[in-house]
This record gives sequence, C-alpha cells and structure tokens, in this order.
Amino acid sequence: MITEIKNFNLKPFNTFGMDVTCNEWIEYTAPSDLYEISNRLESRQFKHIGAGSNILFTGDYHGTVIHSRILDVEYLPHDSQCVLIKAGAGIILDELIAQCAAAGLWGLENLSGIPGEVGASAIQNVGAYGTEAKDVIQSVECFDTVTRNFITFSCDDCKYGYRTSLFKHEENRNRYIVTHVTYRLSRASRPNLGYGNLEAELSGLTDITPMDVRNAVIAIRSRKLPDVETTGSAGSYFKNPVIDMDAYRDLCAKVYADSGCQTEVPHYPLGNKMKIPAAWLIDQSGLKGYKCGNAAIWHLQPLVIVNATGKATPQEIVAMEQKVITTVYTRLGIMLHPEVEHI
Repeated sequence: MITEIKNFNLKPFNTFGMDVTCNEWIEYTAPSDLYEISNRLESRQFKHIGAGSNILFTGDYHGTVIHSRILDVEYLPHDSQCVLIKAGAGIILDELIAQCAAAGLWGLENLSGIPGEVGASAIQNVGAYGTEAKDVIQSVECFDTVTRNFITFSCDDCKYGYRTSLFKHEENRNRYIVTHVTYRLSRASRPNLGYGNLEAELSGLTDITPMDVRNAVIAIRSRKLPDVETTGSAGSYFKNPVIDMDAYRDLCAKVYADSGCQTEVPHYPLGNKMKIPAAWLIDQSGLKGYKCGNAAIWHLQPLVIVNATGKATPQEIVAMEQKVITTVYTRLGIMLHPEVEHI
C-alpha cells in the first residue's frame, strides 16, 4: 500500500527535530510498491530515509521523501550453530535486537539502543561497542531505481568500511532502496565484551546471555547519551578519524606539550594507522558542554551535538559543527568529518 501526502512536515521524522518540510511524502508497505513509486518519481528529486536518526535536514527539502513500512520478519534455520533473520527495512533496529536477544541469539546485542531502522543499518554499517553491522549481515535485498529490478547483495558485495558501504558511494547515491536485510546470528554463546567498559558492567554475572549484554549496553548508553525523544540529536555526529603514524606522533607531541607527558592519547591500531576517538579530541579541545544559541555539545558525551532547546535551526547545528571542526584542527591538527548526512 502506498500513502502520499503533499507539503509534509518532517519534524517527527528526524531525530534532530528540525522543523522542515518536503514537497511530498511517500510511504509504502511492500517491495512491489517500488515499481509504481519509481514510475511516479521519474525525473523528480527524491530522498529515501529511515527513522531520520543519522541525518540533518539543512532546510526544507524541495522534492519527495520516501519511507519504508516493510515490517515482516522471517527466521530461517541455517545450521546447528546459526540462524538467519530476514527483516524488513522499516523495522526499528532496536526492536529487532530485543527480539533476537530474548530468543538467545548472538550477534546484534552490542548494537542495542542505536536509533534507526533495519535498512539504515545496512547502508550506514552502524557500529558500537566493538561490533559493526557488517559482522552479522548475510545479505541485503534492494530495489535498483536505475534498472527497476530487485537485486541481492552479499555482505562482501556491499564493500563495507568504517561507517560506509557500496550504497554510500557517490555513484550509487539514491540508486538502491533497501527492502530487506538478512542477519546471520549465532545460537552458540559469543559475547563481545572487549570494548569500553562493557566487561566491567557485566562483572559478577555468570552464564552471560545476549539480553544481559543488551541491558549493559543500554545502561552505558543511557548514562552518557541524550534520549532523542526529549533532546534532539543525531547520535554520534563525527567519525572517529583514522590517521597515519606520522600524524599520530604529531598529535601526541601537541598533547604532551599542552598537558604533559603523563596524558594518555587513546588510540586503536588499524593496520599501520591509528583510530583516535573523536569524542576525546573534542573534549581535549575544551568543547564538552559548549553552547551557542539553541545548539550545544552534549555535556556527557562531546561526540554529540544536540538541539538543546528544541528550537535550534539547521543553521545553528551547522555552525556548531563548523565550530568543532575548526577548534579541533586548530588545537590538535586533526580534521574531523561528520558522520551525519546533510540533506
């Protein structure tokens, strides 16, 4: 079924709470609807969104916004150790994770609490607490708006990287509309507790279950991240920069000169490069809790820009973004890049 609304207000469909509109809103419930929708949209500007949790509308969108309401879930026994879960793109990701954790299936639990929908998890390669979507994605089913055919991509086909995929490459922008994602989950116990303070959160527990890990992740997130239902944000706003060893040594030298050699520079080796937490860089630059107008850096997690009063304009959010980028680069020589998509 297809629902179409003209001059649609997008405020409920972006977690930043930007009060913007689109010329037309189209919502659909079945993959087959995309044939008709693609005919309607021929030569028209359009954007497909999920829950609007990783986007910033920088103004009214003078085109058509499309949203999936494909909500079916299919459990496909694979072998004695694994189960394949085929989920509709419009399902809230955290609701699916809760179902899988309750069923004792391992693989998605570290992604608990991430706002967004199933389709977006495959496009963005969402990640948290040492797990990325690509670690459990088996395949992604899409509608190709160019050929107007359905196509299935294997995980390898998706060319996943840090917060990126085939679907985000410039030449494919708006080409593929995800209809279903199939995740490969484990019946055998596979807790991934090596990131952050997740292991400490679970200390004292024996026979840890996926639900235990899910609850621990949610507890940690709730202590440092704003609830988008009450404080608008797009979650982690900046990517963690990956820098070469020369840049890493330069960073350490700057930090030691400013704060002393006892200051630890957090880092995660990636081959011959280092991934540096963007939150630490922002905090080190003195911006945690910084406010300007209706926008602010979240006081508990500097990686998050928030609509502090609920009245922030897109221009105020962009200005805060630029403030962070400029300050971090000036003080530490590291260029940050937004994870949030600007529309």
